[in-house]
Amino acid sequence: MIDPELQGILARSVAKDPWKGQWSVVNEFGGGWAVELEVGEFLHGIVRMLKPDVIVETGTHKGFSALMMAKALEQNGNGHLHTVDLTDHGVKAMFERFKVSQRVTFYKARSTDVLQSMPKNRKLDFLWLDADHSEESVLAELQTALPFLKPGSYVGFHDALVDPREDSAVKKIRAQHPSWEYIRFFSARGVDLMRVQ
Repeated sequence: MIDPELQGILARSVAKDPWKGQWSVVNEFGGGWAVELEVGEFLHGIVRMLKPDVIVETGTHKGFSALMMAKALEQNGNGHLHTVDLTDHGVKAMFERFKVSQRVTFYKARSTDVLQSMPKNRKLDFLWLDADHSEESVLAELQTALPFLKPGSYVGFHDALVDPREDSAVKKIRAQHPSWEYIRFFSARGVDLMRVQ
């Protein structure tokens, strides 16, 4: 259950997505520049289900996806989210407001720099890639994260339905790792999910 303050924001700040009008955006957390409401709910659910110890997210933006994952970690009573963006849109204050600061570390940096600086023995349970959607950037993020992935880790990608560069990167990753399980969810902008084998 998400806390009452967040439920209130969602109730008053949701609008139809500008792409197909079938999904929802949360205006208070960046509207169409943030993940769709349904994708935020999906991320919350997958974190509740997987019970990850370590999550890395690239592309924090205004923090809606990070907040939804952090709330799930809080409910799980375990785990930590590392979220990265080149710009700080005030997310540290937002994490404090919703009392999830102890579950989240925000880095104002390049995602590959943060991934390279991680302790070598740290393993990721969930990697959510939603930063610069260029093929080169997505491939670089995954390549940098590979040493930290383990069998059973999940890697998620946002926007592959609306950004052909992201879609191309996902196709290349699938070709490089044919044993990884793969599914595409058809939200407004698309969510691709892979499970490392």
